[in-house]
Amino acid sequence: MRIPPEEIEINEQLAEFDQWLTAKLERIKDSEKFTSEITSLCDCIRHLAPFLDNFSNAAICQIDQLCHAVVRASDDFFTGKDFFEDESRIAAFYDAFFNLLFLTTGATDNNLKNHFLIKLKEDEVEPLIPKREGRLKTIKFQLSLIPSTTKSDLVARLLAACYVGSRVEYSSHVKTEPVFDLQVYLGVFLKEYIGLILEGSEEVLQFWAICHSYMALNKLSEDIDLGKYLLNSCTIFKVRGSVSASGGHITEDILREKLQAIGLRPELDYNTADVTIGEQEVVEAGKRRRKTRAYDFILPYNIQGWAPKAKLFIQSQFYAGDSGSVSHKVVDQTQSSRRFTLEKYPNARFVEYLDGAGYYAALRGDLAHMLTFSDTASFFQVRSILVRLRREFQTIAYLTPIELEHAVLTSEHCTQKKIIEALRTDGYPEEEIRRAQAVSIELGYLSVEGEVFRIAEERLPIARRLLILDMAALNARTITDVEKNTQKFLLIPGYGANTGILESDLSKAVCDTVKAIPITPFDFIGDIEWLLDEGVMKRR
Repeated sequence: MRIPPEEIEINEQLAEFDQWLTAKLERIKDSEKFTSEITSLCDCIRHLAPFLDNFSNAAICQIDQLCHAVVRASDDFFTGKDFFEDESRIAAFYDAFFNLLFLTTGATDNNLKNHFLIKLKEDEVEPLIPKREGRLKTIKFQLSLIPSTTKSDLVARLLAACYVGSRVEYSSHVKTEPVFDLQVYLGVFLKEYIGLILEGSEEVLQFWAICHSYMALNKLSEDIDLGKYLLNSCTIFKVRGSVSASGGHITEDILREKLQAIGLRPELDYNTADVTIGEQEVVEAGKRRRKTRAYDFILPYNIQGWAPKAKLFIQSQFYAGDSGSVSHKVVDQTQSSRRFTLEKYPNARFVEYLDGAGYYAALRGDLAHMLTFSDTASFFQVRSILVRLRREFQTIAYLTPIELEHAVLTSEHCTQKKIIEALRTDGYPEEEIRRAQAVSIELGYLSVEGEVFRIAEERLPIARRLLILDMAALNARTITDVEKNTQKFLLIPGYGANTGILESDLSKAVCDTVKAIPITPFDFIGDIEWLLDEGVMKRR
């Protein structure tokens, strides 16, 4: 069943973009990075507190006492059952402790990564640290030069290995060459690294003040970790950069999930990593340089024998904030990159995957610019993937399992002959129909009983839901503000703002169209709720 083509002007596309905008994908506080960071910081303070008199006074937080407390607290993570598991747990604790120091002092791992060797030289400490080699039955340590760039996670792993290697439980498995005391090296380098971050009395006081306040707050309630709220704001600022940087990857992950849901295969139908198409010589700031050209998605990706048919070349750009310099650069490079692409792939069809609050406000001009390029075939957003991108698949006659399943659902007899006739009427070549059928049967999406096709039970819900969406697209119209306010209409993306259908009309259209299976009122209502939850339909 073909989804109707898009025939709207740029101003209507922009209005639709606004109506189906995903302003941001997640709050920093909702991210996995933030959750793991805040949890490890709180746990670290609680594990250190018993060995520092619960941070009762600042005097007890001097560097020597901190070293002693860290080593004593390491016992909480030690089991003596598996060397490498013990090492991993204690390394995570040390890493959390260093992160706590960074958080409370304002220092950063990135700023200090080149300073550790300088600190050792100033303190006349030879930059040789025990390093474990291999994972054999005998665990061997040798002294190794500390690298010129030293980040906290590396120091945490090296020190954790020293701690575990020094324990009597593993003495029969541990060997040092030459003979040296792992515990001595643990103490020396732990003190040096703490001293690198807590470089003065003010930093020590800052560390103590945060930890003392955390403990004091937690005394106020047995049910709520009030101390966590003290750390929340500074942790948000600490992880903001890495969470923001992952925003584009989140949109790509969302798209891959949708592609998998409609029956596509990773590394065959769609790529799971950026696809490099070559290096282009460009001139920037008066200098010639070679620039790698890559796309976030090329669809279909790696289907044998597809060339020279058209493929979709997709770039993903999600800007929750301004990110102006990045966006402007992307716009400036788009035309050059597309010309280069067309030299290699003359049938390339360019589609933009754009979303985020930045494109609603500060980057509005960039959005309009991208959409008005003569070679921009279309765009889609997070919430319009299942309409706009599937419509692009139909445009290049790329038959996906979901469209094949729809042909079965709308066929009265479900015979191969009838299904092929329906799909050919929709514009798919018979060769592509045969390919899609073979793939669907191989994956278990379809089965054949004689000449009759049957859809696998587990595929029925998604097939039915997207058929309802397609029926809405086929029968939708522009509705008035008065109609929209009645809450009786279901809006869909892909055809401008305020495009929708009366829910009762949609129900009738679906029941009249689906012939292969019965659709109960319970099924229909549940499917509408799913489409609303997915954000691909809305009531206002």
